[in-house]
Order: sequence, then structure tokens, then C-alpha cells
Amino acid sequence: MDTTSPHSDYGWLDDAALTTGLGLVLLGLVVMGVVETLLGSAHFTEHVPGLGVAVVHTSFNPRLRAHVIALGFLVFLAWGRSRVVRTILASLGPRP
Repeated sequence: MDTTSPHSDYGWLDDAALTTGLGLVLLGLVVMGVVETLLGSAHFTEHVPGLGVAVVHTSFNPRLRAHVIALGFLVFLAWGRSRVVRTILASLGPRP
């Protein structure tokens, strides 16, 4: 049975970036959503003079969730760029 990883060229930096990025995305989407549901957070509307109707959240701020998810995607973006740069640098290395 073959126990080698399909991406055997991944190092500790790759593993850390993928774990961090996925952890942040899952935290923002799943964990905060489940906690918000379990707490039974009420979403209600309130009339704000001059602005109209605003939705008021009583648990996690939607901007906090959006920032956590965006930070996870930024980690993925940085990891992807580092993989591209490493591949380009490896292809420019010494040739036999």
C-alpha cells in the first residue's frame, strides 16, 4: 500500500498555510454560524432616522465574520503566490 502523500513536495510552510487558511474560513463560516444559531441570536430591524431601516444583530458582527473569512482567503492567496514563485525559481535553477 502506497502511503506517500500526493503532494510530497509540500513542506511545513505549505501545511501551515493550508491549515491556517482553511481554519479561518471554517471558523468564519461554520463555527460562527453554528454558535450564532445555538445562541438563538435575534435579528431584528430598527428604524434609523435619516437612513431608513437597519438590521440589528445581537451576536457576532457580520463584518467580523467577513473579515475572518477574507483573512483565510488572503492566506490562500499568499500561499498560492509563493508556490508560483517557488516553481518559477526552481525552473530557472542550474540545468545539467
